[in-house]
Amino acid sequence: MQKIEGIENCTELVELELYDNRIKKLENLNHLQNLVILDMAFNVIKEVTPGSLDGLVNLKKLYLSANKIKKIQGLENLKALECLDIGDNKIRKIENLENLTNLTELHLAKNKLQVIENIGHLKKLYMLTLQANFIEEITGLEELVNLE
Repeated sequence: MQKIEGIENCTELVELELYDNRIKKLENLNHLQNLVILDMAFNVIKEVTPGSLDGLVNLKKLYLSANKIKKIQGLENLKALECLDIGDNKIRKIENLENLTNLTELHLAKNKLQVIENIGHLKKLYMLTLQANFIEEITGLEELVNLE
């Protein structure tokens, strides 16, 4: 599968698993307002285009691991998000997570991160995975009092 299409009438869908395909772009998803879980791991997505997920207001789990994403973006409106797996990508900087204050799990393993920063505001975070990066500096972890 290379493109997300044919799900226009699936407005009551709660879980959508499209992992391990050849999907290049996150599109045709904004009408899925009841979606709680979206699994897009193991595809060929290069970016989360701003606005492409804005309609997913109830999304709690988003799996984007093993893609080709270089920048964390386009997630600002996913305020209900509790679990974000964006590991095994090409991310060099942790950014644009300010609005994701309900995150309890953040998976950033197997990226190109050198500095762990910009996560001190994620007060509910209890799981953080960072293995297989190029970490040289870590800041802000002392603010994560729920981290296990």
